[in-house]
Amino acid sequence: MANSYYKPTSLSDWQLVKVSGVDNRTFLQGQITADLSRINENSASFAAHCDAKGRMWSNFILFQRGEDIFYILRKSVAERQIAELKKTAVFSKVTIEAVQDLNLVGLEEEAIDPSVISALSEHNCVTIDDVTYIKFTSPNLRVIKVSSEPLPSDLQPSDHWLKLELESGHAIIDSPNIESLLPQACNLQHFKAISFDKGCYCGQEMVARAQFRGANNRGLYLLKGKSKTLPIIGDKLEYELEGHWREGGQILAALKIGQNDEVYAQVVLANGIDIETKFRVKGQAESELYL
Repeated sequence: MANSYYKPTSLSDWQLVKVSGVDNRTFLQGQITADLSRINENSASFAAHCDAKGRMWSNFILFQRGEDIFYILRKSVAERQIAELKKTAVFSKVTIEAVQDLNLVGLEEEAIDPSVISALSEHNCVTIDDVTYIKFTSPNLRVIKVSSEPLPSDLQPSDHWLKLELESGHAIIDSPNIESLLPQACNLQHFKAISFDKGCYCGQEMVARAQFRGANNRGLYLLKGKSKTLPIIGDKLEYELEGHWREGGQILAALKIGQNDEVYAQVVLANGIDIETKFRVKGQAESELYL
């Protein structure tokens, strides 16, 4: 049995979506940034779904379970993202639906059964007895467990998993930031979430231009500091330059991480910014955030 030192974590802020039907792989291949030829029951992948301008409706983790393709994304964008994906599915034999009969739970370290760790040793995804495990190695060993089992009663709050995602550099796209960022602005290219040689998909031209013609000059960063008021998703940042404050930066996620107003803020900033730069939330002069 798994050691109970680490409690399972709620993933209530994330949504599981299923894409089923005989055309599910070919359909998704023409819609998302990842290469579906890399997806199988032992290989999950990060990916993004973009509009025609290459701006993301969402990003997600994509995996196979049986003959179906699933993905996990932020719950706040799920309804809109599913609706946009369905618009292009009218001529394909696919069904796209939010999943209600499977549950998501996060497990870390000793809470992961040793047999699961062994099965995942050379893979990042495995299904055992109808339970799927998706492996992450940053900031520690952890898995998302997908099953029909009832949720445990002693779950850690979803913010704990959010903290781990922020520390891992995984972009959090919630509804205020939908359709506003290229995948590269969220560093998705560093997570093999974008295929540049698989052929056309929605937004592919703009995504490729950003990669090969330098059209994108922004990246994802994690700021740490203090703020009496938790920054709001979609808020703007200001940074100090030569004694003056200039607007620059977009907040994707924010989380209180301790006492004394300590916070994390995941932000999109111009690349190459000085590591010593001081930031604050626009309109909150008392806030102090640093790279």
